[in-house]
Amino acid sequence: MIMKIILEKWRKRMNEQVFRSKEELIIFLRANPNQQIHLDNPRGTTKKFGGLEKKVLPFDYGEWPALINPADGMGWDLIIVNSDDENTDNLLPVGEVNYLGDDSIWSQVGKEKPVGVEQNSKIIMAKDGVISTKDKEIINNFFNELIQFQPITWY
Repeated sequence: MIMKIILEKWRKRMNEQVFRSKEELIIFLRANPNQQIHLDNPRGTTKKFGGLEKKVLPFDYGEWPALINPADGMGWDLIIVNSDDENTDNLLPVGEVNYLGDDSIWSQVGKEKPVGVEQNSKIIMAKDGVISTKDKEIINNFFNELIQFQPITWY
């Protein structure tokens, strides 16, 4: 039984890739768009984003389990837009959401700043790399209400 667990963990690690920067990840995603994703929080569920208050998500949120972010040792985070399309084929990066690293912001949030938070970016993905004005507004409005984030960077 223990050997089986060790073998499963080894197989999982063999399929993982560590991306040291979001720029490296974005280059990879543009060349390899159909990576396996896991949606932790589909549209309509709630999430805290490092804060104290849960917010209802107007987008799908998850991660690439095999594309590892060294900031937290877990899959890089992603946001999927395209409010009118449920198809997740050919998702391409259209923007990113980045945390602020200023300790004073985190005291306003009411929490100690998480370790490595500045490198824990969320990559915004859209089908065929096309995002509507409506979807940009949804993302901008959502994150503008959270003081722990920088303004959205759109590509």
